Amino acid sequence: MNFGPLEFAARLRRKGASPRESAAVRAARDASPAVGPARMRLSAVNGVGSVTRVARSTLVEAVSVYEAVSMSALSMPPQSGPVRVIVRQSTRPMVLVLSSHQTVDWQLELATDVALHAVLLSGYGESTVGGAGRALVTSIGGFYAFKRGSGEFRHLEDEVLRCTGRSIENFQSVYSGNLFEIGAE
Repeated sequence: MNFGPLEFAARLRRKGASPRESAAVRAARDASPAVGPARMRLSAVNGVGSVTRVARSTLVEAVSVYEAVSMSALSMPPQSGPVRVIVRQSTRPMVLVLSSHQTVDWQLELATDVALHAVLLSGYGESTVGGAGRALVTSIGGFYAFKRGSGEFRHLEDEVLRCTGRSIENFQSVYSGNLFEIGAE
């Protein structure tokens, strides 16, 4: 299911509903359509503040690879494997930024009770995300960063800041990888 910027922001607000709402508002929220399959819900984000203000205390974690680890034998053409991201429990809700230069099949493994609000997918290829649970997977464009402090990182962080109102707090990057662990502050 694709959301425009306004629909995406409304969905995030619905997800973190205030307990001061009237019974009619809660009933309308509960009656709203459920989000589709868990494999890949992708929405293009544009416009200032598209994913705005998910939560004032949201943790923004970023993971970046140039390419997935290549799995091959001499007699076979090289094939990229998935990149696993193990998301440990965190004391704060989380937005996950996944950045890659090549097309990557991101596989998330969420710990119990992880409050993953959104996954921001960034890079040049047509990457996919599996295991995001109820978090919305959102494309933020072709921004790829390999090193914190680089011009590319500043571009990626500017886009994350534009979309969420938050900067990237933790950033992990490798050239060719297949496993990351994040969270557990």
